[in-house]
Amino acid sequence: MNRLISLSAALLLLCPPAALAATDFSGTWEFAVREFGDHNFYLPLTDGRLTLEKQGAGYVAHHNKLTLSGPADNSGLKLACQQDGKSCGSFALKMSGAQLSGSGTLLGVPVTFSARRPATRPAQASVHDYKPLGFHNFYSPAYPPVLRIFPGDSIKTRTLDSRGQDFDLKPLAPRGNPLTGPFYVEGAMPGDTLVVHLDRVRTNRDSAYQTNLIANTALEAGYLRELAKHDPGFTNWKLDAAAGTATIVNPSGKMGGYTVKLSPMLGCVGVAPPRDEVLGSGHLGPYGGNMDSPQVREGATLYIPVFQPGALLYFGDGHAQQGEGELPGQGLETSLDVQVTVNLVQNKALGQARLENTDYVMIMGSGVTVDAAMRSATTEMSRWLADTYGLTPQDIAAFLGTAMEYDIAEVVDSEYGVTAKVRKEALAQIRK
Repeated sequence: MNRLISLSAALLLLCPPAALAATDFSGTWEFAVREFGDHNFYLPLTDGRLTLEKQGAGYVAHHNKLTLSGPADNSGLKLACQQDGKSCGSFALKMSGAQLSGSGTLLGVPVTFSARRPATRPAQASVHDYKPLGFHNFYSPAYPPVLRIFPGDSIKTRTLDSRGQDFDLKPLAPRGNPLTGPFYVEGAMPGDTLVVHLDRVRTNRDSAYQTNLIANTALEAGYLRELAKHDPGFTNWKLDAAAGTATIVNPSGKMGGYTVKLSPMLGCVGVAPPRDEVLGSGHLGPYGGNMDSPQVREGATLYIPVFQPGALLYFGDGHAQQGEGELPGQGLETSLDVQVTVNLVQNKALGQARLENTDYVMIMGSGVTVDAAMRSATTEMSRWLADTYGLTPQDIAAFLGTAMEYDIAEVVDSEYGVTAKVRKEALAQIRK
């Protein structure tokens, strides 16, 4: 027995426990860098994803234009940061379970570093039946997630109308496009693209409403003076889901035979904006938001850039139908039953939201004028063609000069929306 104890002690001297179970830092990490405990937006590392690869006695990782590399020993991992061949800082890190933490400097600024292993994705995707307990009237990274889901999962839920009323016309939230969410998507990090497929978008009551005058921003001053003689109010609509139609309640004699085909859509689908921005649910931009496009309906797929860990997906502002431009400032406002399936494209994102359906690929441009929104949509469509098909600027001019179509989606909110779109049958003629 004494000989066995002596042999074990000798082995421990030759192979100490730390060497027997060396810490392995390799693999993917979701990291955050904080400056004095708060988010930083001006240093070369903020929030993102790192993949550490073992290289000799140390590790190396790349993030955007940065290279992080350094040795690992019993005390932890030391990473030096280089950008364009120049030093930009260093970190001393330790691992505890699936967590990595430490401190260092970036461009001479003291920072803390934390990271975690990505959550393990289940073998089978889930369908989450979420009954909303509260709503928000802002796109914000500050709200806690109502549900955490994995790419491939689906969400079945309900949205309110723009007044905050549910399917029973019961008010549950403040007016102004209350949003369902946010939903945290595991693995989503800044620089990714969130993929939201609209599996089901259906009306769940038999009524809708709409303002009864065209919005000021869509009209000339002379005509607005004429409209000033009329009292603003609302047009009420009767929805018939079985027939798939909407008709005006108490129409004028001229409009007594007017019927529109139901085409339920979500006015708002968006993620938390960049930085620590908090934007009202009436806003739109690169994060999606209040796009108010009739194309955002059942069967379509949205591709939205991710700006925050988890993406933080919101949606709401149900319309039973809406014409292009949303000229009265409202569609046929109602509540909806919604089911979406969420996926993720890592390390790739456009500067604007993209939309696809059976027939079209569309870029959702936004800006403070219609001209600016059109330029935004055209620019991002050009970038998408270059990235996806390898087209030159000359190729793009030939293609868009013959294939481009535009919809004016939104002209009555604080930002304007223009949709640039090309038919998939035209894209099919481009050689990849």
